[in-house]
Amino acid sequence: MSNPIPISPQSNNIVTLGNQNIGPFYWVGPSKNGVNYFAGQTFKVSASGELKNIKLYCSFVVGFPRLKISIYTFEQHNHIWRNKIREISKELNNTEENYWIEFDMQNIEVDKGEDLGFKLKCIEGGTIAIAECPWNKPNPYADGEQWIGSSINKIGKFQKDFAFAFAAEIDVSPKSKFI
Repeated sequence: MSNPIPISPQSNNIVTLGNQNIGPFYWVGPSKNGVNYFAGQTFKVSASGELKNIKLYCSFVVGFPRLKISIYTFEQHNHIWRNKIREISKELNNTEENYWIEFDMQNIEVDKGEDLGFKLKCIEGGTIAIAECPWNKPNPYADGEQWIGSSINKIGKFQKDFAFAFAAEIDVSPKSKFI
């Protein structure tokens, strides 16, 4: 199943990267067993410009979770989360189920070839299910890896044969600079 990602109105200057194919899902947030589950995705920037937003496909919402997304520079070769660039949170409810939810990145400067990643955590009020790509294809997103962790395994693990359904929009418009 595939639901199109809504593209920003300036689409002629926007490059979208990620994987839009929707398959099963992964729960993020506290569970009845007392464990809080986290998720993340790494990706390679495909064009220099300003990262406008990151969109995730939300399959289910339980309660009224506040979902926090943290953006990091990432060292792909050694699987190391480097500098946290930005952190944004958004309260969700069940009206976001089966829709792309958008996090405004407030124009983070990015360079082509740079490795970035994001981590997701429900910081209060409930849990969500984030869509993964269908499992019928090995390595569904070759430019990054899915990451999962929990309150009992904060280091987490990376999985090359899984990826979250996500999109990142980069505005490649040239900037006018005045001297």
